[in-house]
Amino acid sequence: MATSVFWPYTILMVILLWLLLTIIKHTMTTWPRVLRVIDFMVLPLWWSIESITFQVTHFSLLGPMVCMFLIWGIALTIYQVFGVQTFNLKRFVTIWWRLIGAVTVVVFVAVVIINALHLI
Repeated sequence: MATSVFWPYTILMVILLWLLLTIIKHTMTTWPRVLRVIDFMVLPLWWSIESITFQVTHFSLLGPMVCMFLIWGIALTIYQVFGVQTFNLKRFVTIWWRLIGAVTVVVFVAVVIINALHLI
């Protein structure tokens, strides 16, 4: 498991990485318009969520989250094929990754708040 770093430090690392990427994005003139900082932050957020949940509860929340994201990918594929009647791989990956990113941020904030309340 990804528990070699004490979980409050993982929160700090994720925040610092997010700030660093945001600064790099604003200072670079050649940053691609379609890329957002959240697109790069999904994997570090997953690492932090894994570290926090496993160290605090000895249960990993990441496995069920990944299964949920895979099911959402299948549902999005079915919607694009049968609902919209066209499947565009670039659009699918963009929508799916942005959805994963948004939900990951919400879960990360919820996990941090819940664990911060337990420390009080």
